[in-house]
Amino acid sequence: MKKSEKIITALLTIGIGILLMVMKGNFISLLMTIAGAGLIVVGVVDLFSRQFPPAVVKVITGGLIIICGWAAVSAVLYVVSAILLVFGILLLYDKLKRHVRCNPLWRTVCYYTVPTGMILVGVLFLFHQGKVVTPIFILSGIVALIVGGVLLFQALSEE
Repeated sequence: MKKSEKIITALLTIGIGILLMVMKGNFISLLMTIAGAGLIVVGVVDLFSRQFPPAVVKVITGGLIIICGWAAVSAVLYVVSAILLVFGILLLYDKLKRHVRCNPLWRTVCYYTVPTGMILVGVLFLFHQGKVVTPIFILSGIVALIVGGVLLFQALSEE
């Protein structure tokens, strides 16, 4: 990748991080609107190309994404919640079955933190979606800013 492309990638990542932190839940609405409008435009282009069945499907899908976008996001959060709960419970069961005890106590705590955290996040997604979405967007924005900053530093420091 060229230096200019790396800088553009870093700046876009930083921009997405800022949008995630500032817009929070509205960021998904913006993305859903852009995706829906894009599908409608592609569907209209397909209509002019006389590809009627794919065009109709794209236009209808784009309209549904714009109208019902949050319903899809909510359904995805329920699926993610179920996956996190099942995987966290299975991991915790496996670790408890093996009776793992680390020498320093903090290593034992760290060993059981990941499955317990997965179960906790799964329960939060399942029962408190509205309250969990905002902190997740803020955290994602912070991570995107850090990644963008590292990418920018790497791009600017190379010769």
